[in-house]
Amino acid sequence: MSLKQKAINGAKWSAISSVMTIGLGILQLTLLARMIDPKQFGLLTIALVILTLVDTLSDFGLSNSVIQRKTMSETELSTLYWLNIFVGLAVFVVIYFSSHAISALLHQPELNDLIQALSVAFIIIPQGQQFRALLQKELAFTQIGRTEVLAALSGFAVTLISALWTPSALCAIWGYLTMISVRTLLFCYYGGKIYRPQFVFELKSVRSNLRYGGYLTADSLINQLSMNMPTMLLSRLLGAVATGGYNLAYNLAVMPPAKINPILSRVLFPAFAQMQDDRPRLRHNFYKMLSIMSLLNFVALLGMFGVAHNLVLSLFGERWLFIAPVLQVLCIAGMMRAINNPVGSLVMAKGAVDISSKLNALRLALSVPVIWLGAQWGGLMGATIGFTALQVFTLLTNYFVLIRPLLGASSKAYLASQWMPLRMALPTLWISYALGYALDGMMPVALTLTLQIAAGGLVWGLMLLSSHEPLVLEIKHIVLRKTGSAVALNEQKKLI
Repeated sequence: MSLKQKAINGAKWSAISSVMTIGLGILQLTLLARMIDPKQFGLLTIALVILTLVDTLSDFGLSNSVIQRKTMSETELSTLYWLNIFVGLAVFVVIYFSSHAISALLHQPELNDLIQALSVAFIIIPQGQQFRALLQKELAFTQIGRTEVLAALSGFAVTLISALWTPSALCAIWGYLTMISVRTLLFCYYGGKIYRPQFVFELKSVRSNLRYGGYLTADSLINQLSMNMPTMLLSRLLGAVATGGYNLAYNLAVMPPAKINPILSRVLFPAFAQMQDDRPRLRHNFYKMLSIMSLLNFVALLGMFGVAHNLVLSLFGERWLFIAPVLQVLCIAGMMRAINNPVGSLVMAKGAVDISSKLNALRLALSVPVIWLGAQWGGLMGATIGFTALQVFTLLTNYFVLIRPLLGASSKAYLASQWMPLRMALPTLWISYALGYALDGMMPVALTLTLQIAAGGLVWGLMLLSSHEPLVLEIKHIVLRKTGSAVALNEQKKLI
């Protein structure tokens, strides 16, 4: 199977698993927002943000260094495996015994027990990290996709049962620990067929991996701090309820692109790494994938902008209606984030993580005063506007500091890759917003929302069918070819 065919097959399975896991995540958020107290929900979202930040330390970038290196010895792989385990244990100890200090820093003493429970994750996660990386390097995304779906279903079931039994923030943490346990076991099972770690540890053999992983970890940690700075500042300034509301909107508008794109990037990273020395080919494929990602993300986010009021009311109820305008602003931030996400695969493939780390450090330094001043000026909405402005700044600096030096001057190709998806998605925004305005108060909110989504989807479908853009024509050709093959196969089965 060619690299292109492997990448396409991997993208298919990544898309299936990401859609299912994101759908389960949104369903879980919706249920928890209605089942548990708003303050408990806010505490839960703060605890999960802390987990996300610390999770970047649990691997130290070592798994991605396995993918980036074309060949590795058994000694190097075994050393990296045990190093992952040791780093995870160290992170567990630090987080468990720092939980009280973290809670005090965020002015939320109730976080202490939640953080201690979540710290157990850093004993579990590292055991499957290298196996996942090896599967990813082999482009074995069928196994990865099945693993993530089964793990997500297991975690969702435990969360729901726990919430019905004792509705509190801890219910989602039990579900999370279940999810990562199932995921780790399955990665060990599938990955064990490729490689089994030996009882070998030679630190000097992985010095280059440590350097690469160190820059990558610093880059990821700084990036996560920049993304989650509003949560930490809002916790101190506005309390748990406002923070929980912000994170509800964030998980609808910013988190899906932030989850989908990295999953697709897992397909891109090994593929880009294999073509890292062929700049024209790398540039062509990078902009093509950037355009495809934007084609999917823009229509979803602009459509969400148009239905924000009815969506919040239907999903979370009236007590969360104050986040509707916040959600609309974060849809714009989500679009910026959707464009920025794939740059990470390019940076890792080219080994330029040191430059990316320095750039993200600058953004982090700017994020604290921008969001703080925004919150002081306009409360929750002010902080949201500040966060969105930072995403626009990130978009600009990514091109001039990362993309241009790595791929060459290509501003026209960069803009063209975004203009086409934007032009295709704008009618969805117009029709969904106009319908919401025209039907306001005339029928039940859920029915109005359904009509808005259906009309927006129909308009986008018509735009795709009538488009003569080369990329859209290529996608339609692939779909038609796949459909034709499936029809032919069915006809053969009938004849047999």
